[in-house]
Amino acid sequence: MDSQQDKIKQRESLENAYGNLVEPYVKQLIEVPAQTLATAPVAFPCFCYVSGWLLLTFLYCVWMRWGGAAYCRKKASQKPSG
Repeated sequence: MDSQQDKIKQRESLENAYGNLVEPYVKQLIEVPAQTLATAPVAFPCFCYVSGWLLLTFLYCVWMRWGGAAYCRKKASQKPSG
């Protein structure tokens, strides 16, 4: 019975050690300061950059679908002179 009481006390001391020593240290390590978060001046240029590339890609696809494809067919149907 004495060994059972020792095991219970040892377990309680380990749980208390985690709650008192380890847990605050872990919370301090994973805490994110508010100043490191992205703000609007940083997010807006990134948004513009990505939007610009998406617009260029869309325009290129439209050009290849209608304008570029017709130009390529016209060039292919012409016979080389010579």
